[in-house]
This record gives sequence, structure tokens and C-alpha cells, in this order.
Amino acid sequence: MSSRKIDERILFQCGDFLSQNNLKLICAESMTAGFLSSTWALEVSSGNYHLGSIVCYDNEIKENLLNVSPHLIEEHTAESAEVNLAMLLGLIKLVPQADVHVAITGLAFESPNPKQTRPVGRVYYAFSYNGMQTVIERQFKGNAGQIIIATCNNIFTDLYEWLKKINQSYKH
Repeated sequence: MSSRKIDERILFQCGDFLSQNNLKLICAESMTAGFLSSTWALEVSSGNYHLGSIVCYDNEIKENLLNVSPHLIEEHTAESAEVNLAMLLGLIKLVPQADVHVAITGLAFESPNPKQTRPVGRVYYAFSYNGMQTVIERQFKGNAGQIIIATCNNIFTDLYEWLKKINQSYKH
């Protein structure tokens, strides 16, 4: 999977799945700062499923809008699995009418935070659907743009596979 461009094939496949299953999607974006949401707009049926995105690049937005504990951010840093899950849970409470919730955080470049020991390219994203949640950790290489594009491509792939698996388990 190229980290230089959006993989439209998997984007369209994921978007088609969301649309055909009448699922509504909402995102909370830290590291991607709205880029993930803008890529959904490239998919022709996105108006059927994409509710929007909350850009929470700054910790105060995570805290005030998504109710992420400042203590959690202080203890684990904003670019952690723990904060990513808290972002997801806050998003679920904030936008309960969505069926699918996605939260993303990570490091596209060096952090000035001395507590941050994770390498550049470490990314966490979390999904929620039908009362289930998952947090996925990935490591990408390249510059900030390549890391963000690779993150989006992997979100499309992982979300599609995860939703498909859940839907298949309900049919059996």
C-alpha cells in the first residue's frame, strides 16, 4: 500500500460498505487534523454516511469537547492508546446517533513533550460499532505527509475488515 497517495480502491470499498449498510460515521481526529475526514469526501456516496469530524489537535479540545481527562494525557501523553480510547468514548457520548465512531492520534513528527518516548510514525486509531470497540496500533515510516496518508489508507482497510467481520458474525 503506497504511503504517497490515498488508496481510492479501499476508500471506495469501505465507503460503499458504510453506505449499503446505512451506517453513519463520525471521526475525532488529532494527528490527522481533518485530513481523514476530507478523504471521505472523495468517495461518491460519502453524503450517505459521513456525518463529519471533530478536529481535536489541541489537548484542550480533547479535554473540553471529548471529556478526555487531563490526568490521562499527562500520564500517557496525547499520542497514546489510552488517550485514543478516551477520545473514542468521548466521541460516542458526544455523537450517539452515529453508528460507527473513529478516533485517531499519533506522531507524524517529533514531539516537543519530553515524556513522549514513542517513535515518529507511531499511530493509534480506535473504532466503535454496535457496542464493540477496538484500538489498533501501527508504526509507519516517512515524512509527516506519508505517515498521515498511510494512516488514512490503513484506517480504510482496517475499518472495512473489522465492520465486515462483525456483520458476518451477526448473520451466523
